[in-house]
Amino acid sequence: MNKLGMKAATVAAALTMGSSLVVLPSGTAKASSNNNQVVIKQLDGSPHNNESFGVTTVAMKGKKILAAKVDEFQFIKTSQSKGFTSVPNSDKKFGQEGYKKGETLISKANNDKAYSALMKNIAHSTKGREESLNAIENYVKGKTASQLYAAAKKNKAMQKKVISGATLTSTNGYVKAIADAATKGYTTKGAKVSGDNVVLKQTNGAPHGNESFAVTTVAMNGDKVAASSIDEFQFINTKQNKGYKGVPNSYAKFGKEGYKSNEILISKQANDKKYSALMKKLAKSKQGRMKSINAINKWAAGKTAAQITTQANKTVSKKSNLVSGATLVDSNNYLKSIAATATSNQ
Repeated sequence: MNKLGMKAATVAAALTMGSSLVVLPSGTAKASSNNNQVVIKQLDGSPHNNESFGVTTVAMKGKKILAAKVDEFQFIKTSQSKGFTSVPNSDKKFGQEGYKKGETLISKANNDKAYSALMKNIAHSTKGREESLNAIENYVKGKTASQLYAAAKKNKAMQKKVISGATLTSTNGYVKAIADAATKGYTTKGAKVSGDNVVLKQTNGAPHGNESFAVTTVAMNGDKVAASSIDEFQFINTKQNKGYKGVPNSYAKFGKEGYKSNEILISKQANDKKYSALMKKLAKSKQGRMKSINAINKWAAGKTAAQITTQANKTVSKKSNLVSGATLVDSNNYLKSIAATATSNQ
C-alpha cells in the first residue's frame, strides 16, 4: 500500500513541529519590500502545448527579473527513449505506480541533445530547444512582468523580430510563462545582495524516498546561495484522495497518454494545504511540509555550498537540531540537494 491515501507508516515520521518563512500561494505573491533581497518565484504552467507541463522559475529583486529558467516535463515511449535520461525514481515506486506501461517521464532541459535531435527529426527544427530558451531567458533579464506582457501583446511572434536567437513557435508562451511566474508564482525569500549578478541553477533529484522526484532551484550570487526553492512531484490515487490539483495538462494529452488509470501527478508545493492536511490525518503531523522546507531555504540563504554540506553531514539527536524550524526526516538530504545544485553546471 504505497499511495498517499494508504501509507501512514511511510509518512509517519516525515512531518512534525517547526516554523519558517511564509510561502505565498499562487495569486497572492507580492514583490519584496526590500529591493536588495533576492526572491525566487515558481509556477507550473503550459507554455508550449498539451503534451507537457512547464516549471517556470524566476529570481527577482523588487519587480525586476534577474534570471529565469523554464523546464518542461513530457512523457515519451520507452521504445524511443534510447539516449534519454528519465526523471529520478522512474524505475522505482514513483514510476512503477504512476506511469502507464511503455511510458517514461523526462525533463527537456536535462535531455536537450536527445530531445532536440528528436524535434529535428519530427518537426524539422533548425535549432535546439536550449539554445532558443537561453535567448528567451537572456531577453527577460532586467525587465518587469508588465514589460513582458506588453511586449508579447504587441508582437505575436517574438521569435521573428524581438528575441534574437529564439526560433521556437511558442516563444510568446514562454515569455508569458515567465511573466506569470513573476506575478503569481510561489515565493521564497532569500538573502540581501548588492548588484544584480544572480544566476539560476536547477537540478532534479530524490531527496525524500523513491515515491517522488524533486526540482531544486538555487539563485547564486557569486559562490553563495542567495535563495533556494524545492518542489516535489508525486503521483496520488484519485479514488483515494479527492480535491488535489494535478499539474497542468493532467486531463489533456500529457496525462491521458502518460498516467496509469486513477493516478494523477501533483506538485506538493501547489497542494501544500491539502497535502499537509492529509499528513496531519495519517501521521498526526502538526506542521505543513512547506514550513519545514522553507526553514531549510531560509537557513541556506547567504551560505556557500561547502557550508551547507558541512551542516547536512552533522549527526544530530533530532532533526530540529539540524535546522531550526525544520523537522522533516530528510532535512539533511534537502540541504544536500541545495548544495549539489549550487555546484552544478545546470
